[in-house]
Amino acid sequence: MYLKQTEILNGLDERMVARMMEVGVESSYEPGSVLFSQGDPALNFYFLVEGRVKLSIGDHKNSIYTVNHAGEAFGWSSLLGGQAYTATAICVDSSTLKVFHRDDMEKILSGDPGSAALFYRNLALTLGNRLTVINSQLADHLSVNEKVTYGTGQILGQAELT
Repeated sequence: MYLKQTEILNGLDERMVARMMEVGVESSYEPGSVLFSQGDPALNFYFLVEGRVKLSIGDHKNSIYTVNHAGEAFGWSSLLGGQAYTATAICVDSSTLKVFHRDDMEKILSGDPGSAALFYRNLALTLGNRLTVINSQLADHLSVNEKVTYGTGQILGQAELT
């Protein structure tokens, strides 16, 4: 699988990308497979090869983000010093993923500080973009500007407005 097009690998030289791909394991999962749950030890980082993976916080019925483009990355808590995943990842469709163990990635990145800096810069940009999407969805869903509140963030119900 060629993942050079993914934004996290953008600008990395081919040797670095090849080293990363060598340590990754391509695995297939059935719909409904739980890759990790919120609070689990953050051990792996993932790239989507094909399929769809729902990320959720709290109630698994509510998705905060769906990974559905080849090359999209998730599970980055494992690379950012997080001890536990902050979300749950569940395969929506049959999915193929490239799975990278945290220790393998840290070893590769520590061996090339310049590439590591670029990788983490790309990761930060990806996180920022993902947060922008989630914030936009949240704002559309809540429409707080159109609601009457008590000034504490509590939104009055419709019955209370009449």
